[in-house]
Amino acid sequence: MKKYLMYVCSAVLMLALVSCGGNSGNAEASQEELLSNVKAPTWEKFVVTTQEEVAIYKEADENSSKRMVCYEDAESDMIDIVKNWSDEECPAGYLQEQLYVYSEEVYPCLGEEGDFYKVALCGLYDRDDEVGYIAKSAATEIKPEPIADVASFNTNCTWANMRYFADGKYKNMVMRTNYDELEGSSINIGKLIDGAVAFPVNYNIWCYDNAEIDSLRFNEVEYEEGMVIDNIEYPSSMQYESEDGYSIMLDLSKLTDEQVGQLYDAIVKDEPEYVEYLYYFPTIEGEFNRFQSFYAK
Repeated sequence: MKKYLMYVCSAVLMLALVSCGGNSGNAEASQEELLSNVKAPTWEKFVVTTQEEVAIYKEADENSSKRMVCYEDAESDMIDIVKNWSDEECPAGYLQEQLYVYSEEVYPCLGEEGDFYKVALCGLYDRDDEVGYIAKSAATEIKPEPIADVASFNTNCTWANMRYFADGKYKNMVMRTNYDELEGSSINIGKLIDGAVAFPVNYNIWCYDNAEIDSLRFNEVEYEEGMVIDNIEYPSSMQYESEDGYSIMLDLSKLTDEQVGQLYDAIVKDEPEYVEYLYYFPTIEGEFNRFQSFYAK
């Protein structure tokens, strides 16, 4: 139940962040300038948990408050979830449990205090300025391998398809079709920077397969500022299917140069708020966990 809640929380937050990004546009800066403003994070070290049910503490002391999860007492797949510390009151109408993290969870390390690692909780989809402490006995240091090209990513990933632009107008840009079992497919754009891929969460658009069409279709919806492209549809001939057959999504390698430009322009980009930083950790045993995402402003 506890691990399930973490997955629900991540899906809810990502949907909320994308929704907050909206389709409002930004008249003061070009799209190319906004993409160039995406910066690398300042994390220099990472740690990975090595045990099951690892507690997170508020201070570098096992007697300090523990990280908790408060979830709405309702029968729904999309319940509201709030995280707090055990010395804080749980919202009315919510149930509370201690939050445990599991083996092979990676966190940016902000320092060490005695027998504890001080970690950024952005791996738990909290605010980027929140921190916690994990006992050194339950974790060890780990180094990511720089992502030099997207081919290595697609070789090891079944839930996404990426395309890297090594040169030209969109140099170092990365497009990603991301598959989510609950939400469907979406396309993000970001850039490769310092061996990680940075995806501003509001640089996003939903996409759907449509067997009745024979070319890419851009669908417009009217908002307060006028008509904007809200989502795209793609034909069966442009599908990408993972090797295990788990996910089917738009194959970005089949986009023409013209379609790349159309798609880039369709993804309306405001100033980035939260940015997802995707790192690759090849030494992690679990294939799905080798790619870890962290969020920062």
